[in-house]
Amino acid sequence: MQNSSNLKAFGWGSLACVFFSSTYILNSFLSSKGGHWAWTAGLRTTFLVLLLLAVLSVQGQLRHLLRVMRQNLAVWLVWGGVAFGLSYFFLTFAASFGPGWLVAGVFQFTIVAGILLSPVLYKDHRAKIPVKALLLSLLILVGIACMQWSQMNGSYSRQQLWWCVGLVLAAAFTWPLANRKLLLHLEETGQHLSAIQRVAGTAIGSVPVQLLLLLYGFGQAGLPGREQLLTVLIISLSSGVVGCILFFKAMHLARSSAASLAAVEATQSIEILVTIVGEVLLLGIAWPNWIGSMGIVLIISGLVLYSVPVRQKVLQVT
Repeated sequence: MQNSSNLKAFGWGSLACVFFSSTYILNSFLSSKGGHWAWTAGLRTTFLVLLLLAVLSVQGQLRHLLRVMRQNLAVWLVWGGVAFGLSYFFLTFAASFGPGWLVAGVFQFTIVAGILLSPVLYKDHRAKIPVKALLLSLLILVGIACMQWSQMNGSYSRQQLWWCVGLVLAAAFTWPLANRKLLLHLEETGQHLSAIQRVAGTAIGSVPVQLLLLLYGFGQAGLPGREQLLTVLIISLSSGVVGCILFFKAMHLARSSAASLAAVEATQSIEILVTIVGEVLLLGIAWPNWIGSMGIVLIISGLVLYSVPVRQKVLQVT
């Protein structure tokens, strides 16, 4: 039963990351069109909140969510602000300094970041870092590094790339930190929320941060254009609604095992593959050379090692 749950978690996580990829592709598209990053960041979650409130109202789940949030509002404001406010601010701002493939690639450090955060977050068996899982995550990161190296002779300056990498690395830590803290909060309080309720609660908690971003965007660039509004709405539906619900569902299924959580977070490596395909088709970037292709093979190899039936032995905590 546990093996089946882990396999389902891996599958849901992989599918979620296909939808997550729209963020990187469309953020790059908006940046190339001159759309201000603050409007992109603020509107994305604002649209997400409105969409999820409508869905939960129809399903009759909104009242329960609001009741749970009121009991510990500060927790939702803090970690919602970190997850959908701070993390997405970092990712969107980074798109101003580098291509989508670089943002998607560096963000895969969240695989390792989630593992490294375990001793800080947990007080039970999950606090011990699964060393072999960490090694498999590092294998995936080596593949990502190869893909990035293959694109180094681009049109961005070295300083711009450093800014891009630094911002995305910050997001790589804040995203799993906020996700796990909210899961722990629900676990410790014995409260049950569905995947869509958790996404909605996290998004609602970030509203104060979104208002600040929207005000900043208006002060810097005035009102957004129709193209930016439509594109951000697509991002909200694909990445914010579908992607997050699927990923939160995967995290919930894997919550009892640090190795399983690491495997779910490793599925995010799929994002870089989808992002490259999307940017090749939409923005006309060149496909990676042989170094980049070798990186793709390493990433797929790491994912296969996570998903094979003997993964319980491979990922056993040592």
